[in-house]
Amino acid sequence: ANDARLPSKTDSSTLEEYQANLHAIISLLRDPDSEYYSPKTRILIITPPPIGELMIQSYTPTFAADPFVFNNRTRLFAEMAKQVAREAGVPSIDLYSEIENRVREEQATGTWSSTYDGYDNYLVDGVHLNNKGNMLLFNLIITTFQAVWPEMLPKTLPS
Repeated sequence: ANDARLPSKTDSSTLEEYQANLHAIISLLRDPDSEYYSPKTRILIITPPPIGELMIQSYTPTFAADPFVFNNRTRLFAEMAKQVAREAGVPSIDLYSEIENRVREEQATGTWSSTYDGYDNYLVDGVHLNNKGNMLLFNLIITTFQAVWPEMLPKTLPS
């Protein structure tokens, strides 16, 4: 999510920089000439989660006067992460869409009771995952491993 901060912030990235950085990280592990070459390392790209803007406003009083991140910008970075995964031929988890879809469904069905549009069901401060968000991510990782690397599941590893 830090990469998706607005360009006026020092730790932000453009979409192009973000794309290049993800490719560079993958290359470090895949390129035989890299000192970090690790052909057996499994690579999984996980998109950033959505941003709970109302939560950030609550936790960061200066946010309204000087916003540093917006959910629509974070969505673009999530889309880029998925694109890089496709380009590099590695699996990805779309955490952004998983949480967005769940929040929208809870809003539509009225099954959420929240001050923060339902994002507090998954985020602790508008950016970072809470317990439920972490459990969701854990389950998505396990599901991905079952589909892509079943030999890496805990039950199949030597004890």
